[in-house]
Amino acid sequence: MACRGTVRRILRNALVVLLIVAAIEVVVPIYVGRKVEFAVRSGFTSAESVSVVARSLPALKLLFGRFDRLSIDVDRAESAGFIIDRISLDSSDARIPLAKFEPESSRWAHALGDSQLEVLIDEDDINDYLGRREDYLRAFSVRLKPGLAELGGRLFFGGLSVGVESQGHFVIEDGVRLIYVFDRLSVEKSEVPAFIVNMFEDGIGVGIDLSDLPFGIQLESVHVYEGTARLLGRTSEGGSL
Repeated sequence: MACRGTVRRILRNALVVLLIVAAIEVVVPIYVGRKVEFAVRSGFTSAESVSVVARSLPALKLLFGRFDRLSIDVDRAESAGFIIDRISLDSSDARIPLAKFEPESSRWAHALGDSQLEVLIDEDDINDYLGRREDYLRAFSVRLKPGLAELGGRLFFGGLSVGVESQGHFVIEDGVRLIYVFDRLSVEKSEVPAFIVNMFEDGIGVGIDLSDLPFGIQLESVHVYEGTARLLGRTSEGGSL
């Protein structure tokens, strides 16, 4: 009878331990995820949503800043007056002390390190930004098509209005901004000779500059789809905070 009571106590204690372990595996990722979320959100002027996936096995490693996987998605983020449709960060085996994730602190941004980065920029947001500029690009708009970017608008010379249309592509400058490069250019529907187009080989900055993000970045490639530009790269140490 005593033996049976001992077995029951062992089973009961084992069950309690399992429940505690299960609770830790659930609660700790939620706690850490919220801490990361609040810190990341504070790095932007505004953000519609921030979602975080923080995983480690066992979950207790998260409390010591050891992330087997850290994924961060920021939707409709505003930075330096420009709206970014989505920013996605994905890290494996990240080592970031949890104390660095404090709202209004730059320490998490400097520690974020080498994460995969994806940035989605919407055509409408580019055009909204262009419309608020104070230079000649205010009268221009961008159209994004698969593998192709078009920039068109009107230039004004001494009371004359001249229609300008172009086809081109984006290139990355200094790892942080997009530059529009002409492939074809027409003025009042007359195509401009290639040698004149080549005079603009350095391209035009349309204001897509991500150097003000709270974490450092190094853009590596840009892909254009219908209405959307997709930028790929990595994070680096540092940031604008």
